[in-house]
Amino acid sequence: MKPIGILTFHRASNYGAVLQAYALQTVLSKLGGEAVIIDYRCREVEEGHRPWGLFKRHKFPIVLLRCLVAARKDLLFGTFRRNRLKLSAQMSADDLAEHRDEYALFVAGSDQVWNDVFSGMDPVYMLTFADNRQRYSYACSLGFDSFPGETEELYREWLAGMQCISLREPKAVDLVRQLGYDSRVDLDPTLLLDRGSWKAFMKTPEEREPYILVYTVNEPVHLLEAAKELSAKTGVRILYLNNQYRKNRDITRIRYSTPEEFVGWFAGAEYVYTNSFHGTAFAVLFQKKLKVELETAKKYNVRSRDLLMSCGLTSCVLKGDEEDLKFAADWTEAERRLETMRHSSMEYIRTIVSAAEQNEKE
Repeated sequence: MKPIGILTFHRASNYGAVLQAYALQTVLSKLGGEAVIIDYRCREVEEGHRPWGLFKRHKFPIVLLRCLVAARKDLLFGTFRRNRLKLSAQMSADDLAEHRDEYALFVAGSDQVWNDVFSGMDPVYMLTFADNRQRYSYACSLGFDSFPGETEELYREWLAGMQCISLREPKAVDLVRQLGYDSRVDLDPTLLLDRGSWKAFMKTPEEREPYILVYTVNEPVHLLEAAKELSAKTGVRILYLNNQYRKNRDITRIRYSTPEEFVGWFAGAEYVYTNSFHGTAFAVLFQKKLKVELETAKKYNVRSRDLLMSCGLTSCVLKGDEEDLKFAADWTEAERRLETMRHSSMEYIRTIVSAAEQNEKE
C-alpha cells in the first residue's frame, strides 16, 4: 500500500507540535495505514523555531542567550524526530507536486497549520499541490475566531475540493461554513491516545515529592501569582517547565526536558497551572487538579477554552477570584465526553485509511 503523507508542524521545536505529530502517525499506523510525515521545509516555521530566526525579532544582548537556548532545544527536538517519527526525504513545495502520486493521499494537520501567522499562509498545508481525491485534513486548528485581514477569499480558494475538512475547534466550523464548506470537529491527536499509551511512552521523573507543575507558552498574566498562592496555602512546591533564565528566578525550573519527560511531568503532577493548549490536553488526559489561564499577555487561548467546554471542565478556567483555589472537576463526565469524541475521531481516521486503500486501487 502506498503511504499516507502527513503535513504538519513536526519541525517546530515545541512539545505540542512533535507530540501531536507522533500521535497522529501512531494512530494511522495502528488502524492499518502506512503513515509518513512529510519532511516539508516551511520557511515561516523554520524561521520561527530555528535559532537564526531570533535575529529577525530581537536585539543584542539577549539574542545570544536566546540563541543558545534555541540551539539546545533544536538539538533535543531533532533527536526526537529522528528516533520517534517516520519521515520522508526533505521536500519543497515543488518536490511535493512532483512526488504526489507516490502517496495514496495526504492529511493536513493537526496543530495550527491553517493559522495564517504560524504558516505564513502557506498553501501547501491546504494540500493545493495534490489531486482533490488525495486531500484530507485532521483536526486542523485555525487558532482565531474571525478571518484575519483579507485572508477569507484565500481560505475559500485553497480549501475548495478538500475531501473532508476536519477541524479542532467548534468555532472554526462556523468560520468554514462561512466559506461555504461543511466540516467536522475532531480531537487533537494527543487525545486519541489514552493514558495507558502515554504512560508507556513517557519517562517518569525522579521527583518524589508532590509538586504544582506550571507550564506556559505565552507570557502569563495572573497564572504564576495564582500558583504561588496555591503553593503558600498547600505547602506544595512549584516546578516551572520553562527554559527562561532572566525572569521569575525565585521559581524552580525544569529545563530542556525531552518530549518523553514532558509527558512524565504532567503524569506525576499533583496540580497543573498552564496557558498552553497541549498543557491543558495532557492535564485533562491525566485528570489533574487543573487551572488554565485563557487570557494571556499575547492572545486569548481559544483552543484550550473549546477543549474545556467540550469536556465539561469550565471550572478549570482561572478566574482571578477565590474559586482559583478550588478543584471540583467532574472527571467521570469529562472522561465520558472525551471517550465519545475519541470514538468519533477514530472512526473518521478509519475512513481516511479506507480512502487510501481505495485510491490505490483506482
